[in-house]
Amino acid sequence: MQKPLERLFLREKPVSALIAVDEIEHAYGALVAKHIDSTFPHTCSIFRELEAQGLIKSRPEGRINYLELTPRGKSVVKSLRDLSELLKGDAMRLRLERLEQMVSTTREPNAVLRLGPLRRDLAKLKSQGDELLRRDAKELDKAIELIISR
Repeated sequence: MQKPLERLFLREKPVSALIAVDEIEHAYGALVAKHIDSTFPHTCSIFRELEAQGLIKSRPEGRINYLELTPRGKSVVKSLRDLSELLKGDAMRLRLERLEQMVSTTREPNAVLRLGPLRRDLAKLKSQGDELLRRDAKELDKAIELIISR
């Protein structure tokens, strides 16, 4: 069975809420709820969980409870962002593999019509991701250029 913290961070809204507290200056419940496209009661429930786990603390000022990350919360946000970047890199690698498959199966005379638009996707991949992804995207772009120039 999963531990409560694992269940918490394998859901989209709690992750989004924690990151939003970090990103929004003077964060409070209603503002974060709007930012993450969630209901206020659901967001408050998430905040209770996050506070119970020692990741955020609330600071009442008048009628508003401002939220801020604890040192542990800041560490978790950093890890979540790192994980997000890692997963985004996997998605970009998967996109490149799909493009490679499309190029390898396109050998007909009208290949230019199909391959031209792929170069736009490759341009995005060449400007993002890690060094290996950029290199592989450049190589695929060169292969497309050769096919098109025939």
